[in-house]
Amino acid sequence: MLRKLLCVPLLLATPHPIAEQIFLHKNNFEHIHFRRIQPTLVTFNTDNIQFDVNKSSSFLLLAFEDIKTVQSVSFEWKASGMLNKNSAKQERTRSGDDAWLRVGLIISGQPDLVPEALLPRWVKQVRNTLNHPSDKMIYLIPDARHAPGETWRSPYNSDIEMISVDSHDLNNDWRQVSYEFTQPQQTVGLWIMADGDNTASIFSTQLRNLQIK
Repeated sequence: MLRKLLCVPLLLATPHPIAEQIFLHKNNFEHIHFRRIQPTLVTFNTDNIQFDVNKSSSFLLLAFEDIKTVQSVSFEWKASGMLNKNSAKQERTRSGDDAWLRVGLIISGQPDLVPEALLPRWVKQVRNTLNHPSDKMIYLIPDARHAPGETWRSPYNSDIEMISVDSHDLNNDWRQVSYEFTQPQQTVGLWIMADGDNTASIFSTQLRNLQIK
């Protein structure tokens, strides 16, 4: 009994993770383009990032100085326009591999050894920007065609996992996402994008109040 009582203060004293606000400032991100694909127009506003998609694709990359243990992610977003996806089946294919928004966790790990001469330019940019190696990524995708909680693999790379996440309505068309992983993720950076190149979609998305914990 005494042993149990002695354990109580230790349990109560265990600190809870503190949410870290991601500063959405242009200087913190690399805007990386794909070859032969029109890049998405990205605007950094006072309290949000706006992505204007016109059959386009590119992404923002934020490299962490140190590896962060991430248990949960939350953010607010809104979108207007048209995303031309009609089913979860299409969403799993290259022809439907677009999204209003993808918030990606870049996971710590050793990538496969590939001669640098064979790597696309954007992959070299990612590796040169990151401070730690990565072999996997997890995308959180709001308002996907898959039901919230469902997962699938990228049709381009099986090391990229997609997770459909639920959104809750806020004021002025803003919506909030809060997602908690079953296991903490060792994360070396964030990958944020909105794209419509595969579905010839035209829309605008805004992101604000991005936090990790």
